[in-house]
Amino acid sequence: MRAGLGAGVLPKALVVALILGALAPALAACGNAVGSATATDVAWVATGASVTLPGIGVTPVNLGRRLVGAQVPVGSLPSALAYTAGDNGLLVVTQGDDTLHEIDPATHDVVHSVGVGVEPDAVAVAPGGTGGKGLALVANLDSDSVTPVDLGTWRAGPPIPVGKEPVAIAVARPGTSDARGTATAFVADFGSNQVTPIALPSLTAGTPIAVGSGPQAIATTPGHVLVGNFGDHSLTNIVDTDLRPLSTTPLPLNPTGIAVSSAGTTAYVCGGAGVVSVGLAGLAPTVAPPIALSDVAQGIALNRDGTTAWVTQQGGSIVPVTVSTGAVGSPIHLGGHPSAIVIGAG
Repeated sequence: MRAGLGAGVLPKALVVALILGALAPALAACGNAVGSATATDVAWVATGASVTLPGIGVTPVNLGRRLVGAQVPVGSLPSALAYTAGDNGLLVVTQGDDTLHEIDPATHDVVHSVGVGVEPDAVAVAPGGTGGKGLALVANLDSDSVTPVDLGTWRAGPPIPVGKEPVAIAVARPGTSDARGTATAFVADFGSNQVTPIALPSLTAGTPIAVGSGPQAIATTPGHVLVGNFGDHSLTNIVDTDLRPLSTTPLPLNPTGIAVSSAGTTAYVCGGAGVVSVGLAGLAPTVAPPIALSDVAQGIALNRDGTTAWVTQQGGSIVPVTVSTGAVGSPIHLGGHPSAIVIGAG
């Protein structure tokens, strides 16, 4: 999976808690090796999602050349990112003006914008939309809703009520043995300690699923939904076929972002000042010792060949972690307050 999955921006009340979490020591040592990246691997980073360091743009970074491009202005407080199908468009939500935008990754032009709910905090792309161009699902933190946007017409549909303070969203597509037959979106409701499933394409919310305290990050694997609970440092594993929690696993950090390997066998969770890999084989996830970072981590994404996790650091940089060894490479400085990250073709 190439995007930083389900990494919304932390509710303002927990920013201080996240900073304090960085002071807790992580256990594993760092190396100096830099993870691999092809010349066409481009990361897009939201560098303005902070009320203390407000910004209006997102920044492209050529990871193979370690080249930071010119920031693309979108709107006030960009907070979350997602690629459309085939990496043809880059979606950005801006909290300060309650808007969803689309950037052309080739030209860096903003080609579409539409209003959504109050303080949008996360976005995911689902199948559907006019002409099969997809459906953007925007989680609105302050209006307790998800706004669907048809990417074929760029029209917003009626908001879908969910739980309190939705901060992350991910889409699970059905497998060959899945009786549902259609995709389902899963919304992490930070303020109500639950996940709300939304059936697609009917856009109807189902019965909420109880998880841990303060669900902050969410990602999907074949057959399962992984929920990172910030409040109690845990990972809840939901079976997406019958929408039941299978297990809850303690984590050595407060999770703020999750990225999953393309094979669906390993999740990489960031939070505090570290990253931890979680093995997903078997009935219960297995947690490796954490990898120490030099700064507070919030967003995470895997490069396209899955060898390197790139992590946003609150002090103004992104840093590579080689997933096979846990070696931490040299950071790339962007400035601002990097929060969300996605990686695709440039």
